[in-house]
Amino acid sequence: MEQLLPILIQEYNVLKQYAKEFYKQTSMHEYTKSFDIFDTAILVSIISVLGLWALRNLRFPNKDYNQSFFGYFKAQIFIFLVNYCPGVNSYIEKQKAIALESFSSSMEKMTSKKTLKIPENGIDSDTMMDKMNEWIERDSKHNGSGKVSGSLYVMPDKQFIKNAQDFCKHFIYSNPMHADLWPATRQMEAEVIRMTGDLFGQEKEGIGIVTTGGTESIILAMLAYRNWGESQKGINKPNIVIPETAHSAFYRAGEYFKIQVRVAKIDQSSFQVDINDLRAKIDSNTVCIVGSFPNFGYGTSDPIEQLASIAKKKKIGLHVDACLGGFTAVFAKDHGVDLGKFDFTLDGVTSISCDQHKHGLAPKGVSTVLFKTKQLREHAFFSLATWSGGAYAVPSMQGSKCGANVAGAWFTLQSIGKKKYIDYSKKIMDATQSLVKSLSEIPEIKVFGNPQINCVAFMSKETWLNVYAIHEILTHQGWTISSVQKPAGIHISLTLQNIGNLKQYVHDIKAAIEKIKANPKEYKKGGEMGTVYGTTQRIPDSKLANQAIKVYLDSLLKI
Repeated sequence: MEQLLPILIQEYNVLKQYAKEFYKQTSMHEYTKSFDIFDTAILVSIISVLGLWALRNLRFPNKDYNQSFFGYFKAQIFIFLVNYCPGVNSYIEKQKAIALESFSSSMEKMTSKKTLKIPENGIDSDTMMDKMNEWIERDSKHNGSGKVSGSLYVMPDKQFIKNAQDFCKHFIYSNPMHADLWPATRQMEAEVIRMTGDLFGQEKEGIGIVTTGGTESIILAMLAYRNWGESQKGINKPNIVIPETAHSAFYRAGEYFKIQVRVAKIDQSSFQVDINDLRAKIDSNTVCIVGSFPNFGYGTSDPIEQLASIAKKKKIGLHVDACLGGFTAVFAKDHGVDLGKFDFTLDGVTSISCDQHKHGLAPKGVSTVLFKTKQLREHAFFSLATWSGGAYAVPSMQGSKCGANVAGAWFTLQSIGKKKYIDYSKKIMDATQSLVKSLSEIPEIKVFGNPQINCVAFMSKETWLNVYAIHEILTHQGWTISSVQKPAGIHISLTLQNIGNLKQYVHDIKAAIEKIKANPKEYKKGGEMGTVYGTTQRIPDSKLANQAIKVYLDSLLKI
């Protein structure tokens, strides 16, 4: 990717400079000053005909809602350069192939004893178990180091993990879709919804859907709002208004279901959504607004109570994305921390997404999307009464699904219990505040906003300090942390696995800053992350940048 993206920037700048020179040397005034009325009429007619032909026959990509006309124009020039300038497209394809090979080579280092065809006679169980144990031992050195952001949320309790595995294995062949054959799985699914809903203010009845993760939960919520808007308000061109920091799943929902995604600005001091900008983007086709509690990138929480007031006044939905923070925040009041209202006890909140497989500490992948009413939830369901295979209905994106996921969530909620969840919530939130305090004492960096729940990010305050260089140094020291952008920063999602190493994390950040300070020129570009983020942000067309990033996905699926 590092080799592919700079060449696009270079070619775009060449074309832009050529256009400027062409304009200077070919002033239309020289050609039109001798035109009479008839000549002008003919010229206007020709331009009009050509314009109408172009509108009818040429297909131009849609302008993104938040994209300026100048930005759109630059993007189209860039795309023209890529598609039609001799050699550019072939060069890009060549560089993509090189990048794919580079990514694949990186994956190969962590790949062993490959299987490319189904064995002719099958492999005995002992051999299979040996391979499994080899993989587990290797992988645990990475994911079990205690220096990983998010990813593995369960407490480092080997006996608990074994008990969960032993419980779940009895449901790997069960299918909740066939409730008559696996009634226990159906019961667990309904009880997970009920127990989770009770935590978020659904006192009388649990109204929700169990999903495979936060992305599916968010997608189903947006599907419900789209269908609700069409059914109840006659909206056939729906839009949602989300903070700039909202999860990428909202964009996926927009792409899948043809919902326009309007992005509200972020206050650059609090790193919460700018309420006035969000309000200004709401119109008669808006079906819902969104708030994060907290957002993934910066760990800051949007002002849910203000958003609820807006949603109620506008008579639209409010989705609270609590996938990351839900199972931490929901117990905060039980250990004396007031985060304000963010659940169904707040009038105006109409749906909530929360992940059992994050701070609910359940095995991957299970999440729940909760709805204020059954009527809203019904808009996320799918049913077909006229199918030749019989009446068909499913509550989520999946048809058949494995019962082990919901079994893991049920076992975890039952096994841990409320008192331990309160204790774990306190540990995570105390560690979050401690980390914020420690990072705030480092003069060269600044914490984004006021994170309170379970995620902290920081940015550079110095022109000589590229924050991505800190990421590069920490990566070589065994840390697996995340980079954020706009503005550039480093983020860590706190877990019961990594909170014991946060003092070391702060120490390593300080040491990295001193290392950069001693030789700022060497770290000016910020390493691999600096190159990737810096280049993608300069590409005028985001869709082309997205295509370049997809090369990485190709490498994941290659063997």
